[in-house]
Parts: sequence; structure tokens; C-alpha cells
Amino acid sequence: MPRFFLSSLGLFLCAVGIAGAIDHDPEARPVRPGVTFTLVAEQSDLVTPTGVDVDETGAIWAVAVHTHLPKEDYPGPKFDEILMFSPGGGRSVFYNKTFHTMDLEVGQDGWIYLAERNRILRIRDADGDGRADEEQDLAVLQSDAVYPHNGLSGLAWGPDGELYFALGENFNQAWVLTGTDGRTATGTGEGGVFHCRPDGKGLTRIARGFWNPFGLCVREDGEIFAAENDPGERPPCRVLHVVQGGDYGFQRSYGPGAHHPFVGWNGELRGTLPMVHPSGEAPCGVVSLGRGLLIPSWGDHSVDFYPLTREAASYRAERIEIVKGGRYFRPTCIAFDEYRSSAGRKVFYLTDWVDGRYNVHGYGRLWRLEIDLNLAAWTGPRRLDEPTPEAKLAKRLREGRGLFSRGRLLALAQDKDPFVAQAALVRLSESAPGWKPEAIVEWDDADRVSAVLALRMADAAPEGWIDLLLSDRSEVVQFETLRWLADRRHDAFLARVEELLGRNELSFVLFEAGIAAWNTLSGKPELGLNNTEMLLARVRDEASPARLRAFALRMLPTMARNAAPKGPLATVRFPKGVTVELLAGLLNKGDEELSLEAVRVLSGHPAAGKHVLARVAKDERRSAQLRAEAVAGLAAVADEYLADLVALARSADATVAEEALRALRMQTLSAEQSAALAGARPADLAAALLSPGSLVEGRPALTDVEAWEKRLAAVGGTPDIDAGRRVFHHAGIAMCSRCHRYGGRGKVVGPDLSAVGDRGDRTWLLTSLLQPSAEMAPEFQPRDVVLKDGTVHTGIRLRSYTREQIRDANGNTLTFDTGDLAEIRDLDRSLMPEGLVYSMTDRELRDLLAFLEAGR
Repeated sequence: MPRFFLSSLGLFLCAVGIAGAIDHDPEARPVRPGVTFTLVAEQSDLVTPTGVDVDETGAIWAVAVHTHLPKEDYPGPKFDEILMFSPGGGRSVFYNKTFHTMDLEVGQDGWIYLAERNRILRIRDADGDGRADEEQDLAVLQSDAVYPHNGLSGLAWGPDGELYFALGENFNQAWVLTGTDGRTATGTGEGGVFHCRPDGKGLTRIARGFWNPFGLCVREDGEIFAAENDPGERPPCRVLHVVQGGDYGFQRSYGPGAHHPFVGWNGELRGTLPMVHPSGEAPCGVVSLGRGLLIPSWGDHSVDFYPLTREAASYRAERIEIVKGGRYFRPTCIAFDEYRSSAGRKVFYLTDWVDGRYNVHGYGRLWRLEIDLNLAAWTGPRRLDEPTPEAKLAKRLREGRGLFSRGRLLALAQDKDPFVAQAALVRLSESAPGWKPEAIVEWDDADRVSAVLALRMADAAPEGWIDLLLSDRSEVVQFETLRWLADRRHDAFLARVEELLGRNELSFVLFEAGIAAWNTLSGKPELGLNNTEMLLARVRDEASPARLRAFALRMLPTMARNAAPKGPLATVRFPKGVTVELLAGLLNKGDEELSLEAVRVLSGHPAAGKHVLARVAKDERRSAQLRAEAVAGLAAVADEYLADLVALARSADATVAEEALRALRMQTLSAEQSAALAGARPADLAAALLSPGSLVEGRPALTDVEAWEKRLAAVGGTPDIDAGRRVFHHAGIAMCSRCHRYGGRGKVVGPDLSAVGDRGDRTWLLTSLLQPSAEMAPEFQPRDVVLKDGTVHTGIRLRSYTREQIRDANGNTLTFDTGDLAEIRDLDRSLMPEGLVYSMTDRELRDLLAFLEAGR
């Protein structure tokens, strides 16, 4: 294959006036047997490229983008270029009238299909002069959004001859997509995957719930896979198995926050589907190879292979890196060259954005990837495997084939396989609009939940349903009804949501969902949960039930200054309007639940609230639980309150004494203070304080789960869930809430543990605490960011462009200039350190497990 390089890099930079040449890092190189990676073309023949494909003559087609956020002095053309590289070495501009061109596919009869940000079109050369002179719009997106790469993209042909394409979250702007026959689809910020005939007729939406499925492929068996280009605040990027009617959980309209009760990323919400596997950062393309997928990672500077293994009705995968480059290898789209491939050798072409800047910058490359299957054992089996019984069942349900009674469908909607359950809901949704509300009341709880999911999926008229469902005996039915109202923007029911938010018996889960729905139906969905003004008003409302005031206080967003990469840890402050005086006042309202929440908020900011916490801790008129919470809050500033804590450790109230001993752990005590605590009770906590080695000596290895289970079973007394809660949130012992949320408190570095007890598997839960890296969810795999000065920062990657951004174990977002980086290393150990159990006594560990097992 000839290399199309018509001018030197230096001459190109001089000609177009771009200052500062890129320092050439080593070229991208294969890291697996059987892989050959060859440079075919680079600037100025090809700059900032996106889509690529190969035709039957061997010509390579590519998009050179000039309209993607150009700076004012950008010297390139005003429109994007559709380039054709002939097998003989020629290069020509086939078309140069498109704008924000994201992808390209070669079609039949000379047509070249393009995805612009706001339309799918096709072009061809009708008069044979080598330049396109015929253009047809196939699907047009009407929207006020203009950002280049969160609109239409991801072109792919299916074995059925249909054209498949994707839509990103569109910055939550309303959109209407119209095909050539007038068929339309509408939405806002939920993205989508669609298909139509090659002439633009028969436009059909397949699935929703995407951030930006920039890469799309349809295998020869009709299975669809997508690569999500961006995770926002919910890493990682996702490899998805896309099915008809699928909902993948995302909705941009609910704001950028990492937590929202109506947003899922990995099948957390009922009726949504999980990812197959995390992808590398910012994937832009995906193609099939044997039983797996090839996906380039723009942010990880790699090309990765994902061998797919059937798992019930879907797939699981692993990530195998096959090509690795430096910071100036930014692969975007990928195409399979079926005409130059053979049974034993597969050929692909990749475009390369080169530089991490989003603005067009004048650099670009085209690569040829060859895989010798005789040497590439890592590809695994090549022939597609047969569908599983679950996959066949799910497909029958989605396609409307076979007779299934409503009872059978309701049972399948509870299937443990989310793809089977989702397919049953799709089938149920076909008849849902004809159901009668009075009949649903007689169904059992699980079936009523499925009914709400099916009604939402069918976009049924809510009239006649909402009053009944928001008063349902099941909290889950009420939750899913709020989600239905919010997702479909049924703002006529705002008053009903307000009424629900006044019920004293609400759980926190339902209150939080109600606030999310209220924000949405009030026209402010982008606030997510962070409507500080409204929440603060509820906290101050003397007429509101104290329980609900406590919930509103818990939801007030914590305001944190992000840590600088070379500076101290982030400092935290109260949100605007929340003061120590306000919180101290809430302690005097005579309500235990409100008082506990006020103390917990003060404990989250001990530097500001320590004096109030100390007063509560020493106030014997207060309940033992409230005093213990205040003592736990003082643990973060224990060195300032040693005398008070030593005195409290001798309290007649066992709960207060226990918490004081816990707060003193790891503090340096004087001989006099140690002597004063020599006879303190409980003895296990006194020993942990005065003889720290006792927490390790004689205890089992972390791998001996059975021995730990026996020790915990031998602990006397009844497990104390309240003590377990304080251990979970403790500043110096388990420190679980530094990374995890539970019941609306804590951070979102790791998974939310509010419902971890629903699994009902104590051995699994204990193993997770003992060996946190043994079964680490791929989406929470950390990585080290190593700076040139030798400093190392560890966290979960958020995004990578001209800067690298991670969220560390303390919940801080850290951002680094790529010029300051020496290395980025993926880690095989969890952010949760091993050995945390050695900071706890057996009783504390037992109580923590009891707290987690208690569930919602």
C-alpha cells in the first residue's frame, strides 16, 4: 500500500501558519502477536480525520474535518473534505460542502453515505468527473444544538441492507429527526440508535439511553454493538449490546451530576440494560472481528480487542490491547477492508486525530492494521457462536413472535437476566395502553412495578393512572411512577408530586425521587437534585414535617473546592445559606431525626462545626445515639478534644463511651490519659486503642474468609446497626463514605452501597471487604497518573484530551496538563485498600456488615 505523504511536516506547518510543531513520539506499535501496523498517510494529505471506509476497488475514503471548533485564524478550508485515496497512490477531494462531518460509509451504486452533526446524507459522482455532484438528505435533525460531536454519527450497514446510525445526547436540546418519507422521531437528551433504508425511508428508532454512541457496528448475524464516546461524570465509557427497545439508562436533561435517581449507567435502574464491558477512554469506532470487537480508544492511545462470550441473552468481554501509541496517537474511526482480507488475514484502516485538542489543528494520520489470524491466538474462536436459549427467547419477545400470556410476560419481566426482562417489558408495553387501572390494583407488588415500567415504555396517557399509582402500597411503584412522570415530562402532575413530598411517612429514596421529579416538572431538570434554594426553604419551613426537613438537609449539596494536583486535599464548606447557627438551631427543634441529620452535616465539616459537636457530645440530656453521632464527628479533629474524649470514654452510657474510644483510636495519648482508660469498657475497643497491635495479631489472613466468618459468628451480643452506620461514615477507621454513598450520604467514587444488602450474600459481602481487588468491577478500575516530577496520583479516570482528569479516593476531581505527565498506568488493585478490616475490631466489622446487609 503506497504511503500518501506529499509534503513534509515542516513545509505543511509553514504553509498553513500553525505555530509549534508536535514533538514526534514513537509511532504507534503492535503489542500482540500477529499484528502489523503501518502508516499510510499523514498531514497535509489528511488532517483531523473522522470517518473512513474502503470500496471494492481498494480506494480508501476518509473525512478530513475543518469545521470542528476552528479557531479564528484556522487557515484550512471552510468546509470538510471527503477524500479518496486510490490504490495507485492518487489523492483527490471528492466533495467539500459538508459541515461537522462525523462518519462515512461506502454504499451501493456509487453512493457515499455521510453523517453530519445534523443530517444523514449521501453523495455520488453522477457525471464521472471524480467529484460528487449529486446530494440527497436521508434524515434531517432539527434542533438548536450545534456542538459538533454529540449529534448524528456512527454509520454502519446491517446484513438486512439497512443503514444504521446513532445520535448523542445533543446537550439536552429538543430534537426532531425526519426521514425522506416523513417518518419522525423526537427526543431531548437521551440519545438513540436508528435505522432506515438506503433511501432514507422507514426511519425507526431502535434504542435510547446513550451519552454518545459514536461508534456503531452491526454483525453479520444482526447483533448491534455501540461504543459510547463519553461518560461525563459517570465513568467509564461503555461497550454496549444494542437491542430493539433497549434503554441504556442515560438522560442528559437531568444535569451533569454523578448521581441522579433516574439515571443509570450499568443497568442499575429497573428496565435498563447493562454494558458488556468498559471501553477505553473516548472510543470513536467499532468493527467486528471473529467473535469479538475492535475498538480504538482516542483517550488511551490504543486499539483494543474485546472477545465476546455469550452470557445468557447478552455478552461479556475482556479488554485486550493490541496497538499502543503515545500521546500523539489519537485513533478515531475504523473500517474493515473486506476486499483485501482473506480467511487467514484481516485488514482494517484507522484514522488518527493525532493531537488531543478538540479544535481542528492541521494534524492527522491514516493507518493500516493487519491481523494474521494464524499468529493471533488472542482473537479466540472466529466463527460466531450459536445464540443461547435466553437470547432466542429475548429475540422472540422483542420481535412479537410466539404466544405469551400476560401472566407469563409478567413473570419474565422479573427474570434475573436483564435482557430477557427488558424484552418481556417491550412485549407487555404493546398491550399496556389498553389496561384498566382498577384491574392493576389486584396484581402483586412486583407485577405492579412491571406495569408501571411497561406503561412508561409505551408512553401511555398518564390520566387515570397517576393518582392511583402515587398512592400505591408499594414504594417501588411510587418511585417508578415518579420516574415515568419525569422522563416523559408530564408537568400537569406537578401538584401531585408536591402533595407526595408533604407525606411524613416518605422514605429518603422516595423523597429524593420526588425532588428530582419536582425539579423536572417545574422546568428545571438540569438541576438534577441540586436545587439549593428549594431544599433550603424546606429545611427552614417550620410547618414542614421534621422528617422531611431532615431529608432536605441531607440533600443539600456539599460545596467542595477541587484539589490542585500539587496542592493539599480539597477543602469543604457548607452550601450557601447553611450555617453553623442554622444547624445548631435545628438541634433545638425537639425532633430526634432532624437533630441527627444536623449533627451528621456538622460532622461532615468538623472544622466549622466542632464546637457544636462537642456541646452535643457532652450534653447528657441528649439521647445516646445523638451524642454518639456527635462524638463520631469529633473523630476528625480528635487531637483538639483529647481531654473531652477521654472523659466521654468513661461515660456511664455504653454507646457514648464506645464511640469516644473509637474516636481516640490512632491518637497519641499521654501516660496519664492512657492510665485513665486502662479499665474502659467495652474491653475490645479499649484494647484496640491502647494496644493497636491487637487488631492484627492472631487474626486470620485476608484470604481465609471462612476463618473470618467463624470469628464474627463468635462475637457476643446482637449486631448494632447504628454502630455499623457510624463505622461506615467514620473519618479514621473504615472510611467507607469517602468513596461510597449510602442512603444519600457519602461520595460517588465507588458504587452506591444503599442496596448492597439486597443481594443477600454475606460471604460475598465479607469477601469484598477482605479482598477488595479480588472481584473489582471494571468500571471502577483505577489508574496511576505519574507526573514528570515523580508525583503519583491515583484515581478513576474521568476524561482525557489535552488534559488528564481523574477522581481520586477522596472524591476530588484532579486535572493535569498532558505536558506534565510522565506515565499513566492501569492498576489491577482497587482504590479500596486491602487491610481495612485490620483497623476494626471483630465487633465493629460484624456491625458494619449488619448495617450493609440491612439494605434500604
